[in-house]
Amino acid sequence: MSTIAVDFDGVIHAYSKGWQDGTIYDPPMLGAFQSLRGLMRLHAVFIHTARDARSVADWITAKSGIPSCTEPPIGPQDVAPMEFWNDQTQLLVTNRKLPAVAYIDDRGIRFADWAQTLSDLNTLGLWSAAW
Repeated sequence: MSTIAVDFDGVIHAYSKGWQDGTIYDPPMLGAFQSLRGLMRLHAVFIHTARDARSVADWITAKSGIPSCTEPPIGPQDVAPMEFWNDQTQLLVTNRKLPAVAYIDDRGIRFADWAQTLSDLNTLGLWSAAW
């Protein structure tokens, strides 16, 4: 079983005005829920966010009908914090970065090596060797 991590703002929630006191104010991105359903057929999927996880989970479920939780069901054998997500029947919403085979994020920079990474940051105006 593989797991895919998906960022919330700018990937699922349009986030057109940036942070607004935590309010989830925009509609979903075009194709977001259809894509999540498709991913869930093949992978476990979790949503990572700096927002209140319960608010995000409730918003996703209300807008899409996709079951969402903030913590997986805990059985008597579970004594340590969750380390992996492998449930394809619902989305986990968390502020933790769990292991995944891919992370989908609108602000991601692919890391191959530091030279390429700093070059990519330079292209975005976020780095200069002169600094």
